[in-house]
Amino acid sequence: MDTAKNSQKAKSRGYGEGSIYQRKDGRWVAKYKDDHMSKPHYLYGKTETEVKRKLRALKRDTAHGIIESKKVYFSDYADKWLYTFKMVSVERSSFDKYEDVYNQHILPVFGGIQLGSIRSVDIQKLINQKSQTLSYSVVKIIRLLLAEVFQFAYAEGDIAKNPMTNVVMPRRGQFKPAKEIIILEDEEVRALEETAKLQTKRGEPVLMHADLIIFMVHTGLRCGEVLALQWSDIDFEQKTVTVSKNLTRIKEREQSKDVHKRTHVVKGTKTESGKRVVPLNSKAVAALKHLQTIHKKYGITSGNVASSRNNTPLDNIRMHRLLVRMLKYAHIDKPLTVHQLRHTFATRALRAGVSISVVSKWMGHANISTTYNTYIHVLKSERTEAEKLLEAM
Repeated sequence: MDTAKNSQKAKSRGYGEGSIYQRKDGRWVAKYKDDHMSKPHYLYGKTETEVKRKLRALKRDTAHGIIESKKVYFSDYADKWLYTFKMVSVERSSFDKYEDVYNQHILPVFGGIQLGSIRSVDIQKLINQKSQTLSYSVVKIIRLLLAEVFQFAYAEGDIAKNPMTNVVMPRRGQFKPAKEIIILEDEEVRALEETAKLQTKRGEPVLMHADLIIFMVHTGLRCGEVLALQWSDIDFEQKTVTVSKNLTRIKEREQSKDVHKRTHVVKGTKTESGKRVVPLNSKAVAALKHLQTIHKKYGITSGNVASSRNNTPLDNIRMHRLLVRMLKYAHIDKPLTVHQLRHTFATRALRAGVSISVVSKWMGHANISTTYNTYIHVLKSERTEAEKLLEAM
C-alpha cells in the first residue's frame, strides 16, 4: 500500500520537479532531470526529508551549471579529456600547438576552479581579454578547446549546462593587429642573388646553402616544404616542383606528456590544396642547378634538396641563421623572417600581373579568401595606380 502511494506521489510530480519514492529496502530516492540534462540524476537518503533537501540543493546547483556528482577541478577533468580523447584525434604537430595554448592561456585561468562553477560570462571575459593581446588564430584555438571539453562534459552528463552555448568570438577588429608583412623590394632581391654567388679565394661558396633562400624567393614555398623536398620532386625539363610533403617539429612524447625535447618528421601537407605543382622561373632553376654543383663538390649524396655536408636534413633554425647572414652580406637592414620570403614571392607575382586565383594555387592556400586577406594591401596599391592611369587618359 505504501509503495503504491509513493509510486503515485512520484508520478504526480511534473517534469523537472523531480520524483521521490521509497525503495523496498527502505531507502529513499529522488530522481531528477531537466531540459539541460542529458540523463537523469539519482539522490539517496535514509529519510524522505533528507532526499528532499538533496533535491533542492541539486536544483539550485543545476541552475548555476553545477552537478553534485561532478564537482571536480577543471584542470583534472580537462587534462583527462585532452590526453585521452583530443590527443588521438589530430596530427601530432597540431596537438603540440593545442597543448601549448591550453597550458599557457587556459589552465592558469580555470585550472583551480570546479568544472561546474565555470559560467559563460567567465569564459567570455577570458576570450575578450585574450583578443587584446593575442592573434585571432590563437584565440580561436582557445575557444575551440573550451568548446570541445565542455561539450564532452555535457554529453557525459557531468555538467547540467554547457557554458559555451552563449560564448561568442569578438569581431576581428578587436584583436591584436596582425604583424606587418615585410617583403624584399626588387633591388633587395637582386642583392640577395648576388650574395648567393659569393666565393672565397679558393673558389668555395661563402654561404653554402644560399641558393635555398633564392629558390624560396622565386617559388613562395613554405620553409617546411623546402626542407622536405627531394631532388626527385624537381622536373628540370618541365621546370616545375611538386610539393607534397612538409618537415615539421614535434614533441618526443614516448609515454609521458611532460616532455620538452622535439624531433623533426616529414609528413604530408596539411590540406589537399597544399599538394601542388609550382612552376619554376629561370632564377629558381639556376639556383637549384648551382646547389647541385655544390652538393657534387662536397660529396653530398642525400636525396634531400636541403642537405648538410653530413647528408642530414637542414632545419628551420639553420635556415633562419642562413637568412640573417645573407641579409648582413647584402646590407639589407630589415627584420625579415624566412616565412616572409613567401610574402615577397606572392607580392611580386601580384605586382607583375599574375591573377590572385593563380597566386593562391601556387601558394597552396585552402581558399582564395586567404590570399586576398593576406595581400589586400598589394591589390589596393595596384588599384590606386590603375585609377591614376585611368584619370590620365
